[in-house]
Amino acid sequence: MPTIAYLGPEHTFSHLVARKRFPDGPLLPCVSIAEVVAFAQAEEDHLGLVPIENSSGGMILETVDLLLDEAQPLFIQEELALHVRLALIGRAGEQPRVVYSHWAPLGHCRHWIERRFPRAELRVAGSTSEAARLSAKTPGAAALATREAAAAAGLAVLHYPVEEGIVNLTQFVLLGGRKPAPGGGETSLVFSLPQEPGSLCSFLEAFRAERINLKRIVSRPVPGQPNTYVFFVSLEGSDQEGPMERALRKAEGRAIRCRSLGSYPVLAPYES
Repeated sequence: MPTIAYLGPEHTFSHLVARKRFPDGPLLPCVSIAEVVAFAQAEEDHLGLVPIENSSGGMILETVDLLLDEAQPLFIQEELALHVRLALIGRAGEQPRVVYSHWAPLGHCRHWIERRFPRAELRVAGSTSEAARLSAKTPGAAALATREAAAAAGLAVLHYPVEEGIVNLTQFVLLGGRKPAPGGGETSLVFSLPQEPGSLCSFLEAFRAERINLKRIVSRPVPGQPNTYVFFVSLEGSDQEGPMERALRKAEGRAIRCRSLGSYPVLAPYES
């Protein structure tokens, strides 16, 4: 079975998704998204799991930029998702004066914290697992993290779930060097366009004409080329289906460059 790299450390939500998807697989925590991608590139049977979008924080631009990089030609094997349910963890009976977490949970739960702990200082950590570790060694501190992180750090779960009833979905992509098997329900592309009026509209029109839904689109600047952009899109449908095949042929003719990241399955969201 291939080794699966993920954005670590252990007891983060990325680790939770990796364990749920590959309960028996060898898992490798990495310190950055770039390190996960480099691992997936190193061998054909390596896989890398990285977050790509959060329903509160938006697109994970580091992931998008690495997918756009022509020097790192990986394919998306699967899209996964997690319904994130955060725990406030700390020392039982202690009023938090500081709350640590990754920037995304802090943004999602800011109002919840301000209502309950108006004097608490919010501090950004590199991950929810790191937040738990910092909380464990800082008097008067708590963290937004997983319940597993609380157990690992010797802390109590003070409240769970935080912000119950508000959807907090994080989507992930599983990356690898092999093109995924035919039959996936979603297709992603990387493309650049001529610098002329209507070029983006013309490119997307090919998919509208075939009634293909656009799930996401992101534009990113090309380094060293002011006002020049490269695009990442995800579309609902497989490149093995007639409508997508026809749309891709038309769209590719209207682009300077167009590279497929594959057609891949979208798995049902996991619960945390």
